[in-house]
Amino acid sequence: MNTNFSVNECKVLWVVGALERLATLGMLNSDIPLALSQDAIDDYICIDNDRQYLFESDFEIAQIFRCIANENNEHEVDEDDICSVIELLLNYKNDREELVRYALSTSFV
Repeated sequence: MNTNFSVNECKVLWVVGALERLATLGMLNSDIPLALSQDAIDDYICIDNDRQYLFESDFEIAQIFRCIANENNEHEVDEDDICSVIELLLNYKNDREELVRYALSTSFV
């Protein structure tokens, strides 16, 4: 893992990586404006393994996503859409097995 990342950089890296994974699972309807580089994937995996200890609260994840959504959108982002994605991110962090099980069950129907 790249030890040059600050804690805040690790948090942003985790959110971006989680968004990519949610998109891959078909849980997001739109493209993710940011993506991990090939070099950052291994770092993401290491950070993801310790995700329960990375954030002081789930509110931090919401703040990071709001910043990403607002900075990478030309138009105002719908608050309901933001809340839905935040809920997915929190489920991906806290209850991943159930979320992945649901995503896979709906993708093969």
